[in-house]
Amino acid sequence: MRERWLSRRALTLHAAVVLWVPGCLMAGWWQVTRALGGNGLSYLYSVEWPVFALVGIWMWWSLIHTDPETVGARAQRRLASARARAGMLPVPPERRPEEEDAELAAYNDRLAQLAADGRPKTWRTPQ
Repeated sequence: MRERWLSRRALTLHAAVVLWVPGCLMAGWWQVTRALGGNGLSYLYSVEWPVFALVGIWMWWSLIHTDPETVGARAQRRLASARARAGMLPVPPERRPEEEDAELAAYNDRLAQLAADGRPKTWRTPQ
């Protein structure tokens, strides 16, 4: 819980929403004063800016409660299950051992092992 609300990423998001929401509300109030002064288009903007503030709050809440480590894994699992249902799993090509040197064969074996693990391919996941 503490990591969710007090991590560096979370504190950056808190700072962003603390600046974003009052800024949008001030811009909305400014548009209200312009609309009352006779600018008809400002009526639309006076509604739009508070909506932007609400979208900012929604994005802040979503980003705070989203674990960046699991987002890619969920997407990879959905993609793999959709491909399996559609019969679109890739067939590994036939390799000819006489055409590969030892270093290339070891590299290809490592790639095949990583593909078989099914882990998400992210920069955070050590390979």
